Amino acid sequence: MRMNFVISKNTTIISKYIQDRTVNNASKILQRDILRTVVGNGPDNNVELVLSDMLTKTEDFFIKTISENCIQIVSSTPLGLMYGALEISRTILGIQDFWYFTDHIPKKKQQIIWNNFDLKLPKYRTKYRGWFINDELLVSSWEDRNSNEYVWERIYETLLRLGGNMIIPGTDKNSSHNRKAAQNMGLIYTHHHAEPLGAEMFARVYPNLKASYEDYPELFHDLWRTSIEEQKDSNVIYNLGFRGQGDCPFWAEDPERNWSDQEKADIINQIINLQYEMVHQSNPNAVCSINVYGELTELYNLGLLDFPQDVIEIWADNGYGRMVSRRQGSHDPREAVLTAPNEKTCSRGIYYHVAFHDLQAANFLTPLPNSPGFVSNELMKVRNVKMDELVIVNVGNIKPHILFLNEIARFWKSNYQSRSIEEIISEHVQSHYQQYQEEIEEIYRKYFEAIIQYGPHEDQKAGDEFSFYLIRKIIRAWLKNSSEIEQSSWLVKERTIDEQLDKIHDLVYSKIDCWQSLLNHAQKMYLMLSADKEAQEFFFNDIRIAIEIQARGLSALIRIIDAYSIYKKDDLVASFLLIFTSQQEIQNLCNLIKENPSDKWFDFYDNDGYTNITLTEEMIRTLLNYLRIIGDGSDEDNWERKFVMDSTESRVMLLSNTRKAMDDNKIARKIRENEERFS
Repeated sequence: MRMNFVISKNTTIISKYIQDRTVNNASKILQRDILRTVVGNGPDNNVELVLSDMLTKTEDFFIKTISENCIQIVSSTPLGLMYGALEISRTILGIQDFWYFTDHIPKKKQQIIWNNFDLKLPKYRTKYRGWFINDELLVSSWEDRNSNEYVWERIYETLLRLGGNMIIPGTDKNSSHNRKAAQNMGLIYTHHHAEPLGAEMFARVYPNLKASYEDYPELFHDLWRTSIEEQKDSNVIYNLGFRGQGDCPFWAEDPERNWSDQEKADIINQIINLQYEMVHQSNPNAVCSINVYGELTELYNLGLLDFPQDVIEIWADNGYGRMVSRRQGSHDPREAVLTAPNEKTCSRGIYYHVAFHDLQAANFLTPLPNSPGFVSNELMKVRNVKMDELVIVNVGNIKPHILFLNEIARFWKSNYQSRSIEEIISEHVQSHYQQYQEEIEEIYRKYFEAIIQYGPHEDQKAGDEFSFYLIRKIIRAWLKNSSEIEQSSWLVKERTIDEQLDKIHDLVYSKIDCWQSLLNHAQKMYLMLSADKEAQEFFFNDIRIAIEIQARGLSALIRIIDAYSIYKKDDLVASFLLIFTSQQEIQNLCNLIKENPSDKWFDFYDNDGYTNITLTEEMIRTLLNYLRIIGDGSDEDNWERKFVMDSTESRVMLLSNTRKAMDDNKIARKIRENEERFS
């Protein structure tokens, strides 16, 4: 006869191992979730978390039925108990993995009858499964319940719910600060590829010295030894490596020297082997990794790098989801990753981006511009060449990336098979929306169809940084009267600003109608969801805000380009009006973001300093004022006389005696109104 265990308000989580911080946190989470899902009384019973020293040390757990009043979660490790608690939360209580980011809480019940005790950890192909929280702007400055620590705790919990076991908890000072809390949740931590061994940055400790290993090797050694000593009792994967102080090649900081590839490789090989020895002197069983990222991909493929055999090689995508080396500036070698030789048969993993920041065309506030079907196919290529021992995902600020992060978590499992964009989106929509599912699925699909492809390769798709960085660069070139747009050769090979803008205009114009149609569709759907507040808020934050950012950013960009073209023909008023329309697009976007319907997430984007929508609006406003200054006379009343005032009044030269000149906003509206009236 099958036993029933009644979960009610009287159910208590207990453990003899509560002094262990991971067990303690697992207990608190499961108790919290019970109280969030049941409201009725029942028998006084308990769920006990039990650490067993009779089992091999693994992440696995099993459920043991002691009696109708006692159920045990048993594991050989605290992490296993955490996974067991979260599996009960998911499967028995109905708490979704991303509940914190979707704000979905199941309907409360009087009691829950639990009779399926065959709960187990899934079989994972990927041994080390983790996230890199690479967002020092939004996540690190935002608070929930008046606490930023609470936000980080929910990030750790979400990762664990998905089956993750490893994290890079921010960069630089954030990473060091967050390590202990991450470990307390049961997570392994590791290091950013620009911060080898998690050591302090040389430039911060020695701000007056050149960050040169050749000049100051012992100072670097001291930083590394100190960091290793601080972490010797931690659950850490030591990331070896050597890069410059600003997430760049180390030789970029010594531009006066002409480095050969062999010289670069000699320095890196020397340092990697030294760091490896230092780590293993402190802990002979330590796990080490190295990021074969960016510039290292080229050197590796030239056969110049030599790492210890038991170091896990971590190979990276290009920031856009394709497994080739990344572009840096205009240098885009697209070095092969999946076919890189592995003569030592080293374990290999990947560093994969669903969020990226390159000051060019990456995505920071919006989903990855390449489709989830594209990502699924790319991940299967990774699996086929056995590069999935370790998978660390750059998740940015997490919130816009739920669709992709859920799919990558599936990839960690042994039974994963590639899926189409339709399958992935359908599952996502059905999990989060109860109404209009077909219509909402179409909106998600059309989002990826509308993305601009800016280069010849399939993965060269434009994220939210594309339009906003270009607008700011165009305005800078315009006001400087430059002959070309600076730092744009990655996008346009043409040399003159007119040719560059023609090329950009053609790219944007080809998709602008798609974005406008999608924007209208999303706005209508948002209103249609008004009867379901939870779904409406999720729709706004998961997809509508991304559509608004892309559509309005591109609309503003094309108007700036058109305004420049008209300005070159000396029609300052028409150019002024186009710039005003561009500014309105971005201002409306800023207002929309501030009017987020969620009381929890309404201020989440306040510290956006990468895409930097508010800075873009300020620069457009500056450009608008510039045209007013040079076109409307020193008293700024010529346009009012010519385009606004009645002709019988415009010749009277006492205007300043009755009222001051209109501001830029008002004069633009008045001119536009009169144009529309008399057209």
